[in-house]
Amino acid sequence: MSLSGARAFDWSTLPAAYPAQYERLNESYGQVYTAAAERLVTVAGIGRGSTVVDVGAGSGFSAEIIARAIGRPGNLLAVDPSVAMLDRARERIYPCSIFFRAGRASDVHSIAASNGFSGCDAVLSSFTYYYTFHNRRSLHRAVHGILKPGGKWAFNLTKYLGALRIAGKVYNEFGDVYVDHLKSIAARHGIRHGDRNEEESDQFADTDWEVSELLAAGFTDIEVEAWALPMTPSAAFRFTLDGFYSHGSRVTFLPALMDLPIGNRIEIMREALTECSKELDSYPRPHIANLVAMRP
Repeated sequence: MSLSGARAFDWSTLPAAYPAQYERLNESYGQVYTAAAERLVTVAGIGRGSTVVDVGAGSGFSAEIIARAIGRPGNLLAVDPSVAMLDRARERIYPCSIFFRAGRASDVHSIAASNGFSGCDAVLSSFTYYYTFHNRRSLHRAVHGILKPGGKWAFNLTKYLGALRIAGKVYNEFGDVYVDHLKSIAARHGIRHGDRNEEESDQFADTDWEVSELLAAGFTDIEVEAWALPMTPSAAFRFTLDGFYSHGSRVTFLPALMDLPIGNRIEIMREALTECSKELDSYPRPHIANLVAMRP
């Protein structure tokens, strides 16, 4: 499924109230954004005095964590397409030199170059990379171009509502449970669910595919780890429904639901979740994949 069509979501159009909702999500779901960014900073080896670019900085959770790691000698460039999110990020306190710039992931090379961040030590992207589906090959090349030799590109692959093969092992095998219940609920509401479009799911289903893309972009020393989210499978679905799906993001579970108004769509998805929550939670916690690659 191409994200350039009508079902794509324009992150620059997030409403002014969304940053507060984003922060409530973090608080309600185990500080998931904070914990995920902390883990990426650790696995990337970001330390005092580093120069770092944060792609998809949001309201500043990841930027705060990076700033504490790099300290006053460090420099940080926080990039996000949403002016509302960056406005909230500017309200935080950062113990380092920091610059905020509005822009998309596809603009990271030009933004970094024009702000003196070419040759940086690291580029980090937490809970953003998944939404670059339509241009992630070019994103890898752009990041490679702004890193210094030995610099690290660290991101998490946040596909946690469907099966994901991480370093040869399959995680998140509960996804089809929800989809089966959602199909049944949709049918009760007179909606013909049709077939799922698997193009995006297939490309995000195996970290070996991602590793091959990183290698093609010129990266080496690629490390992949499975990281468990601080929530149950049913909570992971609620987290998604309470967040981006409620604000207009595309629905990949059943494309037919995209024909409904957002409120009706979310109501049906919540109904299915209520029906199968206990079954979902008989599975282990959902995992995401953290990837770190080096520019040689």
